[in-house]
Amino acid sequence: MLKIICKRCHSLPDARTDPLNPLMWPLFNALLNRPIQQHSAIRSEHRRSKATAAGANRNRARVVSKRRRHIGIAILLVAGLSFAQYFTAGSVSWPATMLRAAKEALQDTSARHDAGWRRITDLLESLGTAREADPMPDFDLAGRVVRIADGDTVSVLATDNQQYKVRLFGIDTPERDQPHGAIAKRALAELIDNRTVGVVVVDTDDYGRKVGTLFHEGTNINLAMVASGNAWWYRHYAPHERQLAMAEKAARNERRGLWLRSDPVPPWDWRRGRR
Repeated sequence: MLKIICKRCHSLPDARTDPLNPLMWPLFNALLNRPIQQHSAIRSEHRRSKATAAGANRNRARVVSKRRRHIGIAILLVAGLSFAQYFTAGSVSWPATMLRAAKEALQDTSARHDAGWRRITDLLESLGTAREADPMPDFDLAGRVVRIADGDTVSVLATDNQQYKVRLFGIDTPERDQPHGAIAKRALAELIDNRTVGVVVVDTDDYGRKVGTLFHEGTNINLAMVASGNAWWYRHYAPHERQLAMAEKAARNERRGLWLRSDPVPPWDWRRGRR
């Protein structure tokens, strides 16, 4: 091929002496020089990859070897201790003794009233019973309901003459422009509109609303809305609310409220579809 390109000689074109080089050099570079450079780069990359893989294999082999040494030392220590006890006492009893001591230590720790797991359990139980009103909790907020915004949001005029917007915790009702939205709003109004309620505040949301469970004359309003089929259990924000879960299941099975429809759309999906 080079003989065809360089008709004047059988050697490669020289940029300094060959007058045809300005014409022939681009062809030479495209046909021979550039592929050689690319092949060299590929070989270099392949060598680097092999070196990296070899290094990783060496490191892995060192780790495995170190673990084997540690296991071997542990086996030797256990065997040595067992043989020593056997020859001195006639039996090997140290494993049972160690297990018994560990068991007694764990029992002593778990029995302490200030054990960490016990404090956490007591806190979770107190929070759960406060939300479920078993027994009736002390309210964080009390006052008269002066406005029903929708099926899960109200305004409460508290005893300090300050108005609070409250979002019912653990439930989600159909939007106002969604099927059953107006019915859910009326259902909530029939329960608490212009009535005195107590609120167990769980959180404050991004809109500054108090998020909590409402009670009126001993009735859990959040639970009543779900049980009557006028609200969904908002499992994303209240995954551990057992009473709400059971109330929704019962309402669904008995086809109450919004469950009369064969395929009711959850409010969170309805809101996502409008965006």
